[in-house]
Amino acid sequence: LVFDEVLIMASTDNEYERGDDREGSEEEKDDTPYYAEGTLVECGTTAGPFAMLLHKDWSPIGYERAIELFDRGFYDHSHFFRVVPNFLAQFGISYTQDKELQSVARKTIKDDPQLKPRIKFEEGTVSFAGSGRDSRTSHLFIAYKPNDNFGKELWETPIGVVVRGMENIKRLNHEYGDGAPWGNGPEQHKINALGKRYIEEDFPHLDKFLTCHVVHKENDNKEQEQDYDDGGKDDLIKIDEIDFKISLKKDSAKKNLLRSTPTKNETESATSGFEVPLLIVVVALVAILFGMRRRKMGNHNKSL
Repeated sequence: LVFDEVLIMASTDNEYERGDDREGSEEEKDDTPYYAEGTLVECGTTAGPFAMLLHKDWSPIGYERAIELFDRGFYDHSHFFRVVPNFLAQFGISYTQDKELQSVARKTIKDDPQLKPRIKFEEGTVSFAGSGRDSRTSHLFIAYKPNDNFGKELWETPIGVVVRGMENIKRLNHEYGDGAPWGNGPEQHKINALGKRYIEEDFPHLDKFLTCHVVHKENDNKEQEQDYDDGGKDDLIKIDEIDFKISLKKDSAKKNLLRSTPTKNETESATSGFEVPLLIVVVALVAILFGMRRRKMGNHNKSL
C-alpha cells in the first residue's frame, strides 16, 4: 500500500519560494501565548533536540492521533523528507516494521472544527498535513514563520507549537528543497515503497528523528515527586530510617548476647562471692608458712 502524497501549498503565488518578508500587520499583536496547558513531546534529531506542546482543545481528534503515534515510536528514526526554508518542515513516513501500527497510521481521521477566532500559524506551529476533507493520517509539518494562508482548511487545524529547540528545526538540512516538480527532494510514494534505503542512498544528508518521548502528566507528576528537592529533608528521613533499623538490629543482638552473657551486676556479685574464700586461703597459706618458719627456728635453737 502506498500513501497518497500530502503536500501543503500556499494559496498565493509561490509565497514559500519568495519568503514573503512582510512587516508585521497593522493590527496590534497579542503576546499572550496560545498554550497554557498541553502535553509535552520531546524529540531528538540529528540536527539537535526540540520539544512540542500539543493541545487537545485545539484539535481533539488530531491530538489523539499524534499522541498515539509519538507514544508508540512511529516517528522514531524517520526523516524530515520535505524541508523548505521560510515555509515548513514536513515528516510522517515511518520505517517501523510494526504492521498494526502502520495500519493505524494509514487510517484517515475526521477533520476537527476550527476554534473561533482561528488559531494563527506562527513560527513553530505544528499541524497535520492533509490533501482534502477528512484526509489526515500521520503527516505533520512545522511552520517556519507566520503564514496567514495556513489553517484556512479544516485539515490544517493546528495541534500544537514548538516550545523548545526551534533553532534546531531551522537547522534541518534543506539542500534538496521541495519534492518534484518544485524541487529536487524525495518523492513521497517512493519513500513508502522503498523505505529508508531510498532516502539514505539518494538523499543522504537529510536529517532525521532519533527518538521521541511523550511526557504524560501522571508520569510527570510521579517523576517530580521523586526528584523533588526539599533541602535534604527526605534524605534525613531516609537516613533516620536506616539508623532506626540499625539500632533495632543492635538491640536484637544485645538481647541475644544477654541471654548467654552475665550482666555487670551478676559479674560483680559473682566476683564478690569468690573474694571471701580466696582471702581465707591466702591467710591460711601465710599462717602455714609462718608456722613452718618458726618450727625450723625452734629446731635450730635446740641443736645449739
